[in-house]
Amino acid sequence: MHENGLLSLFQNKENVLENVLQKTPFGFSLINEDYVFEFANEAWLKIVQKEKHDVLGRRIFDIFPETEEYLLSIFDNVKNTKEPFYAPEQNIKLQREGLLQDVFFNFVYQPIYSETGELQYFASVVIEVTDLVTTRNKIKNDEERLRLATESSHTATWDLNLKTLDIIHSPYLSKIFGYIKGEQISHEKMRQHLSDDDRINIVEKAFDEALKTGVYQYEARLIDKSGNEKWISTNGKVFFDYEGEPSRMVGVMQDITQRKTSEILLQQSHHQLNTAMDASKLGRFDMDFETQKKYNFSHRFLEILGYDFRTETICSEVFEKHIHKNFVKQRLDALEEAKETGDLFYQTKVVLRDGTEKWIEIYGRLLEPIDGRKAYVSGTIRDITENKNYEKNIKDSEKKYRFLADAIPQIVWIGEKDGQLTYFNKATMDYSGKDYNEFLEGDGWLKIVHPDEQQENRRLWAKSIRSKKPFFFEHRFRNKDGHYRWFLSRAFPELDESGEIKKWVGTSTDIDDMKRQEKQKNDFIKMANHELKTPVTTIKGYVQLLKKMRGDSDDKFLVNSLNTIENQVNKLNILIGDLLDISRMETGNLPLNKKKFSLVGLVTETIEDIKASEQSHQINFELKHPSDIEVYADKDRITQVLNNLLTNAIKYSPSSKVVNVELSVDEDYAVVSVEDFGIGMDKEELNKIFERFYRVSGDDEETFPGFGIGLFIVKDILERHDGKIRVESIKDEGSKFCFFLPLEKKLIN
Repeated sequence: MHENGLLSLFQNKENVLENVLQKTPFGFSLINEDYVFEFANEAWLKIVQKEKHDVLGRRIFDIFPETEEYLLSIFDNVKNTKEPFYAPEQNIKLQREGLLQDVFFNFVYQPIYSETGELQYFASVVIEVTDLVTTRNKIKNDEERLRLATESSHTATWDLNLKTLDIIHSPYLSKIFGYIKGEQISHEKMRQHLSDDDRINIVEKAFDEALKTGVYQYEARLIDKSGNEKWISTNGKVFFDYEGEPSRMVGVMQDITQRKTSEILLQQSHHQLNTAMDASKLGRFDMDFETQKKYNFSHRFLEILGYDFRTETICSEVFEKHIHKNFVKQRLDALEEAKETGDLFYQTKVVLRDGTEKWIEIYGRLLEPIDGRKAYVSGTIRDITENKNYEKNIKDSEKKYRFLADAIPQIVWIGEKDGQLTYFNKATMDYSGKDYNEFLEGDGWLKIVHPDEQQENRRLWAKSIRSKKPFFFEHRFRNKDGHYRWFLSRAFPELDESGEIKKWVGTSTDIDDMKRQEKQKNDFIKMANHELKTPVTTIKGYVQLLKKMRGDSDDKFLVNSLNTIENQVNKLNILIGDLLDISRMETGNLPLNKKKFSLVGLVTETIEDIKASEQSHQINFELKHPSDIEVYADKDRITQVLNNLLTNAIKYSPSSKVVNVELSVDEDYAVVSVEDFGIGMDKEELNKIFERFYRVSGDDEETFPGFGIGLFIVKDILERHDGKIRVESIKDEGSKFCFFLPLEKKLIN
């Protein structure tokens, strides 16, 4: 059945319907139950790009064989369900204008039945929706690009209903407030996250203003869900309804925390820079590098050149007018050098309007041209007149110092804080016969030191540098004739306000003659000691013999005389021994015979011996330890130490008759203390009592005889035992000496 069949089907409206179907803008065709086309309008033929004679009377699967499997299932479904089949936005590639293009159609397959209910036709309706799909896809793509653009730029979008205060926002806004991305937040909750000050003074005021002007803008702080402070920037626009009432507000929000933090840091940096420049009294300027014209003068720049910034203005060439004529070339040379290095630096004199002269220092950095601008110098100016005057005074003082140092016969030297020696006076060269530079190269000065003392010299000098304590050392220097003489070298550190070393100032004094005299004295002492030992020993022997023979005599004068002679001989023997010990100490030959012994027993025995010969004082002994105390030491030398302290306590407390002795343990040391209540000492005496030949003086110095070497020997003996001695004293109240000996375990280990 062809068109005649259709006309018979629609007998009453055949002409009108055919015209309508032919001219309708959508495609329409009829396919009978055998899948043969019986009608196709122009729009349908155009869509499938066929002619009428290619279609009518032919099976659809012969024309479009590739659609058979797909369409058969559709037709079967329509037959079974008697429901139309819709296929929206089907993509078909069609040749249009010589190009293969994607075209989209909405297909509808509508079943048409006879009055008896038999299927007669499948009506196919095809509507092209390419423009609709393209437009929708474009909108979708635009929305996606907008979303990506806003999220990549940390921008969130929002839409607020001003009637209900309901808000719709993009996922990124949730992230700004510290929530899970995509979690919806109410307008009220957003306001709660704002800091109170900014919400009241910034946001609410901006919101009220926007309802009037239509523009909503602010920057404010918020505290996100995790408690972090952030900065946000909001820009929005208000839409009004037909009655002019605000109904909707749409806008964007950005997290500007990083930018605001940078701005705050930049402001702080500017403030710190300005503060630093004010504190250092620096002036600032910019300069065109080609013309040397200056601009952007700071107030301090004008003040340095003698201008009042409040009342005066200056031209860009004013600086050059003040340059001292003797420094013009120096300035030009500095400008030339700045072309290569990028740094401008020079010092020059300037002449002010009143004729006074100043020293100034210019420093600048050549900045590369940006955005088409010329290269320029950003620089500072500093008044260094006071520094220059100070330098001149220093140089004058240094000349005087060097003149004085060279004028004296004593060797004078100066070292840096690290110990490197950098100056020697003329006397050094005159003595050594060496060139000045020889002393400055490495450890050149050490070459004149005797080889036997070089290592110890290095050790003590390094120790002084580490400890920041004065250096003392006796050593021999070789003179220009090749002979060695003894020198006493002393160096003291000059410290800054923080206690750090600035430099060392040292001297070396010739003590060779004194050393020779001292050697002669020591030789004499040794000889005298040897010569005196024999008669003293002989006298002591005869006294002891007489005491045995006549000790029980009724002649009291004789007995007392013999005791007195024996005591005096014992004292003389001790003095002779001390002199010998002094000599041995100086040569490093004081013998020590160490062994383990009871310190309690030694203290007890020594006290008993003292009591036997000195009955004028009561000696009290207290052991402040639960058990005996053993040490590893030279018993005779420790007895000598305690004996010296006890006899001193008795000798220097003529008005008090009590001496207290205590024995205790303090950590790894045994401690013996001897306390008297005699004449005592002041602070100045305490600093000297361990020096050789020093004697404490009382009201009558003759009351306290002695050589003043006892405590010197005591200190040396204890140091040789790795021990120490301390003293506490108050003038006219008494003294307390404590000596410390390492316990036996510590000494053995």
